[in-house]
Amino acid sequence: MKAAVAQVKLYDDIDANLITISKYISLASKEEIDILCFPECNITGYVRDFSKVNQNKVMDTLDIIREQVTKDCVNVIVGAPYFEREKCFNSAIVLLMNGRRHIYHKINLTSSEETYFKKGKEPLIFQLDDAKFGVLICRDQNDPMLAREYKISGADAIFILSAHFYEPIEAIRKLNKNRALPIARAVENNLWVLKANAVGSNNEKISLGGSLIVDPTGFIIHEGNTIHEMILSYEIPKRNAQRENNLK
Repeated sequence: MKAAVAQVKLYDDIDANLITISKYISLASKEEIDILCFPECNITGYVRDFSKVNQNKVMDTLDIIREQVTKDCVNVIVGAPYFEREKCFNSAIVLLMNGRRHIYHKINLTSSEETYFKKGKEPLIFQLDDAKFGVLICRDQNDPMLAREYKISGADAIFILSAHFYEPIEAIRKLNKNRALPIARAVENNLWVLKANAVGSNNEKISLGGSLIVDPTGFIIHEGNTIHEMILSYEIPKRNAQRENNLK
């Protein structure tokens, strides 16, 4: 299972973000990646007034991405505000080649997000071939019990969609924390953790990348820098092979 995260810039414009998403799905297809995860709110951008988001355009964009998922044979996880039962959530949408769509709503919201979004209530675990994946969004990484739920449910790996936008000084101060937490979640639960973070500036705030792929021992397989867009990928061992390695 070749799994990957896309470290990309986010824009307020949905069309601009779709161009980026389409570009990286195409690159992932060429690299024979099975599943690619994008950052939090990648479709709309993160530092913005979410009350002004056109939900119909979000849904149309998801349909366009789904078509490319089928065409390019890459399963995708993408972040977006998502309306469900007349409530808006900060969500991760899993679009699979078989046509299935899974949705996770962020559970641990920031104070600014509470202005726009309702709190999610349930974790999401989905299966791809013989691997099971859990999904977290940004501040969810702070919650050890939520990651533990995925371990108990049989997950092999957790994807984290992030958009760590702060004022520049705060962004630097929080680099170590946002690097350490995915490592801690991996070691505590003996799981792979793959984190996609945004990179670049948006509305006078900045996200310093640092996307990660961490193995179950806490070893960092790949780490993004603080400046550039990129794909980080790794061939995650099959479940039986991974269990044998853990027993050695």
